[in-house]
Amino acid sequence: MDKLKNYNIIFTSLPFGKSDFTFELSQSFFELFDIEQDFENPNIIATIILEKKSTMLELEIQLKGTITVPCDLTGELFEQEISNKAELIVKFGDEFDDTDNEIWIIPREEYQINIAQVLYELAMLSVPTKRIHPDVLNGKSDSDMIELLDQYSIYELNEDAEEENEDENNNDDDDDNEDIDPRWAKLKDLKP
Repeated sequence: MDKLKNYNIIFTSLPFGKSDFTFELSQSFFELFDIEQDFENPNIIATIILEKKSTMLELEIQLKGTITVPCDLTGELFEQEISNKAELIVKFGDEFDDTDNEIWIIPREEYQINIAQVLYELAMLSVPTKRIHPDVLNGKSDSDMIELLDQYSIYELNEDAEEENEDENNNDDDDDNEDIDPRWAKLKDLKP
């Protein structure tokens, strides 16, 4: 826990009301967790608004920043914007309990909370599972990989074939009454 001490918030000396905290999450932050990430060069700012009350603490956490990830289609690296929000309520009790993601219970004699794990989880959950370069989405990619994907595609879309399928699907509902079980055919009579 000593390596995460930079992410402690000492709340006993804070006045009642709201206090702001800002943390920068860079590559060194993610290396503290000894888990391999599939992104590079994180530049994330975590803004925390802590509201101290007499019986509890309320934290509003917001992450915003960029990471460098490879495109799923072309393999080119690009900067992906990420953002995430969370709320955490910290109550005072007999022993520490963080089994709930939204409500923590800490001992009454505790004077600080460590939010490194919460920040890490929020950052990891904000990384999109599907990563497509903005140029690919805009159709402006000059990548050879897109041309290869188009060349070796196993099917081609034909607008006429799509229209025929739509026409067949629309006609199936009304014309196939003889194929329907008679018990279900009576339900069609109930339609307004």
